[in-house]
Parts: sequence; structure tokens; C-alpha cells
Amino acid sequence: MTAPNRVKQERYARAHERLKLALEHGFHIEAAMICESIITDRLHSHLHWRVEVARLCTLDDLVARLSPKKVFRGNPPQISLTKSSSLFVLIMAMGLDFDDLGLERHQNLPKRLDRWRGDRNKITHNITYTRPDLKSYAEAFDDFMATAEKCATEGMVLVRCLNDWDRAVRRRHQQGAG
Repeated sequence: MTAPNRVKQERYARAHERLKLALEHGFHIEAAMICESIITDRLHSHLHWRVEVARLCTLDDLVARLSPKKVFRGNPPQISLTKSSSLFVLIMAMGLDFDDLGLERHQNLPKRLDRWRGDRNKITHNITYTRPDLKSYAEAFDDFMATAEKCATEGMVLVRCLNDWDRAVRRRHQQGAG
């Protein structure tokens, strides 16, 4: 194992420890943020593998295929192998060439990730934010925290599912190439 892989594995182990502790102690917003970091990194790693290792597509091809989608409102999506890309763009890129392996646990994974991303955005931005003219909240704080708990729990499920799917796709590709 190379040194960078060892460092990354150690970092992941610590992130998973922290995620477990956050869930156990009710720090659901922190747990959701850790899940987002892991999911974003896994998607970015998978994109790198698809482009640089497996050579299944190019970045230019991905940008060209993503650009016509109305969600980008005329701006080309910002996607890179060397700089961070938004979770939204990474999920959209995954959805273009989603390898449906026929396993129920992977079904609709890009859509499930995007739905989770929306929930994650709500808990990230709405813990205290309200419109200045209202001075009230759409939901009670306890309801907000229940939403955060659900988001963190679902994030953990998606982290496992994404890891499992990524390994399965890479393994299938290696077997097909060998």
C-alpha cells in the first residue's frame, strides 16, 4: 500500500469513528456533514477512476452531456479531477453513466443521493435562518432536529451503498478487462 493510500485510509477511519460518535451522541448535523464529505469524496474518486483509469469517458464529454440539462441555467457545469466539484454536479455526472448492477440496494442511487443532498441543504442552512420580515420558522426546532436525525441516518445508509456500488462497478470492470 502506498503512503498516500495509507494516509487516506487512516483519515477515512477517523471520519467514520467521528460519524459513529456524532450519531450516538445526537450531533446529527455534524453527522450529515461528515456523510456529505465522504459521499463527495467517493463520487469524485469514482469520476477520476471513470475518466483516468477505466477511460470510460472524458471530462469534455461529461460537460457536453451535462450542459443541455436545464438545471445549469445556461452555465456550463464546473467539473474537475483536480479541484473540488459540487456534490450536485458529481451526482449529475454519476447519473449520466449510472451502472445499474441489478441489485435492489443500488436502485435509483443517483436520485436517492440527490434527494438526500436537498435534505442536507435544508439542515445546513435552516437551523437559524428565517426571512428577515417573518421572524418565525416553518417548523419547530424539535421537528427540525428530527429532520436532521433522519438526514444523518439516511446519509450513513447512502455512504455504505455508494461504497458498495463503487467497489462492485470497479470489480466488474476489472473482470471484464481481464
